[in-house]
Amino acid sequence: MTIPCDPGLAERLRRETPSRNPATGEGDGGGFSYRFDPSFPGIATAIHAGHRVREELRPLMGITGEQRFREEDPATDEMIRDCPSTVRGLDSRAEYDLNRPTGKAVPLTPEQFWGTMVYRQPPAEDMVRRSLAKHAAFYAFLGSALTVLLERFGACVVYDIHSYNLNRQVREKKIEDPPVFNLGTAALDRGKWSRPIDHWLERLRGISLPGIPVTVAENKVFGGGGELCRRLTGWDPRILVLPTEIAKVYMDEADGVIFPDVVKALGKGLERAVADHADRFLSGL
Repeated sequence: MTIPCDPGLAERLRRETPSRNPATGEGDGGGFSYRFDPSFPGIATAIHAGHRVREELRPLMGITGEQRFREEDPATDEMIRDCPSTVRGLDSRAEYDLNRPTGKAVPLTPEQFWGTMVYRQPPAEDMVRRSLAKHAAFYAFLGSALTVLLERFGACVVYDIHSYNLNRQVREKKIEDPPVFNLGTAALDRGKWSRPIDHWLERLRGISLPGIPVTVAENKVFGGGGELCRRLTGWDPRILVLPTEIAKVYMDEADGVIFPDVVKALGKGLERAVADHADRFLSGL
């Protein structure tokens, strides 16, 4: 599979000043924002952090903003904010899901959105095309950015940060003691990437949260088989994706209230974990 790369964008990203003044902006269509530091061998993503829905789609939806919020990954964009390179979703996954293949990205059936019918009236074909154009723009940007990193470092890592609903895992799926951090590696070559995978698990165990015991597991809640991991690892075997799910211990799932002190601690912890892991990642190649 060939990495999609916009030559003009890639050239602009190559020329960006490292560290002190990384490139920032929004993708075509405004579906995501980014910061890119070409001196850093990785990118942290929060693709489900967004809550926006295009104005033309709102009258067609049968779910409330509160229902959408429950299935999104609120505050994950804040958690990766201080990482050197980031890509943050701005649109709700109820409009289109960046972690699903193009043909299934727009949730037109209940099966595509945890049994909930997102649209009481299906969007017109041109509306769907506009949503999918933003889905394509996201992967075109990532392809260009990762091309630059592969040229410079020979390999790169994507820290794919998500969150998950604890109540669903405990009550509906009957999973006992779901971890604060779940790393999904089912779609990865565990033998090839064992050292950086184990080191990422180690770094996650080192994160401290106020009043919350930190637990870490591999493939206990999710296997990490989403489109981001599948597509990027299919582009080039030198790309490592680490699908990392954070339990929503940082908020009240029932009323949606965010706990700022826990989000802050997660942000500081992930910033340190990403920096240390990326340094070790390169030295271990």
